[in-house]
Amino acid sequence: MEKMNSHFLQKFFYPESVAVVGASRNPFRFNYHLVANLVTLGFQGKIYPVNPEADEILGLKTYPSLKDIDGPVDLAVVAVPYTLTLSLLKDCLKKGIKRVTIVAGGFAEAGEEGRKVQKEMFDLLRENGVRAIGPNALSPINTAIKFAVSFHAIRKMKTGGASLVFQSGLYEPRIEWLFSDFNLYLNKLIDLGNKMDINEVDVLTYLVQDPKTRVIGIHLESIEGNGSEFFKLIQEASLHKHVVVLKSGRTEAGARAAASHTGVIVQGNDFVFDAALRQAGAIRAQNIEEFFDLTKALDRFGSLRLKGPRLAIATLPGGEGVIVTDLCQQEGFSVTPLQTKTKIKLKPIFPPWEISGNPFDLGVSLQFHDPRKVYITLLESIVADPNVDAVAVQLPLRATSLPREFFQIFPQSLKAGKPIAIWVAGTLPGTSETLEWLEDQQVPAFSSPEKVIKAFSALYRSSQFKTAKGIAQSA
Repeated sequence: MEKMNSHFLQKFFYPESVAVVGASRNPFRFNYHLVANLVTLGFQGKIYPVNPEADEILGLKTYPSLKDIDGPVDLAVVAVPYTLTLSLLKDCLKKGIKRVTIVAGGFAEAGEEGRKVQKEMFDLLRENGVRAIGPNALSPINTAIKFAVSFHAIRKMKTGGASLVFQSGLYEPRIEWLFSDFNLYLNKLIDLGNKMDINEVDVLTYLVQDPKTRVIGIHLESIEGNGSEFFKLIQEASLHKHVVVLKSGRTEAGARAAASHTGVIVQGNDFVFDAALRQAGAIRAQNIEEFFDLTKALDRFGSLRLKGPRLAIATLPGGEGVIVTDLCQQEGFSVTPLQTKTKIKLKPIFPPWEISGNPFDLGVSLQFHDPRKVYITLLESIVADPNVDAVAVQLPLRATSLPREFFQIFPQSLKAGKPIAIWVAGTLPGTSETLEWLEDQQVPAFSSPEKVIKAFSALYRSSQFKTAKGIAQSA
């Protein structure tokens, strides 16, 4: 922890005072939420809104300029137009501020003139020992202290073990949804923007040490820091955590889009990058949705590992069982035959005829037996089978309104040390108190079987890497 406290990013994530330059009192302006979120969430540090045209914002004394603030400032969030940003950074220097987030865009991504101004800003800050996030960035977020820099209203945040690193604000339009319907449990988040100063390597040196981070999710358009150091840190992180990477700019068209968006030049062969990630133990997400699904799922699985490729699945329609069996095969899993003694244990919940134990047809079984008995018998029997490494179970939509007691068998079954995941067709976990509770108990919930199998695949690959490196499973 001493090493964490000495890292230059520590005060970015744990500021005791923050100045918001360009704070707005107009709730229809994006800048309004830069202060409103801190107030709504209950950030306990000092908040200094800076706006020369306002006396107060949301009950907070507002200052006409940085020099008028009557106290030290750990972090300045500079949210003024790009034409004023350089001047405001000079004010930060006069105030003795050593950490800034530069929100405005219009620099390296805007052409030669913008690159020139960005270089001037960088030289100015570096000469004076100031570290900067951005420009063209919003962040950081640290749920542990209810601190969030965002343009969108955030009404609640759940604290978990997922720490996310972005090169752009692709999470921003989704942030309310991520904390509500999606049910994200977040530790920390940082958006690097143009990466004028702080880059992904800097952040990895911090998150690798962070005991609160179980999963590191990284969105990249380019690697701005030292490439070999980047992969070395990814491998170090993968030994004890999970790492998920979403790399955009994979095509020529995507690379051109990245250059116009954050001013980066995407270089290197994507196949080489992909192979290097696998060798370092990271999981590569193929799209935005998968990136969020995998980072959340790996956090919800906690310390559990997936020790083998043998799955047991239980679906409501028999036809879905066939489809999920195909999905398992495509991801390198097998729908394993159950032991004879397991089938004997399952017989009390069979219909009046013999059915397959794996995949198990819940739909026909539920026509003849009490649902609680079916799910309890199913899980107690299957998790005890040595041929089974993980269990995927479908729930009917109506089950999400049942009392919590109905689902106690799910977390109880985790004592066998085997991951369990569920899906309810079309339903997100944050829309149901039952599903939220199950996720609290390390049973991730999904809206489709495809997402379940993808999550198991990521957990299996990450587990294999740790096992191959001789890393013992934590208790």
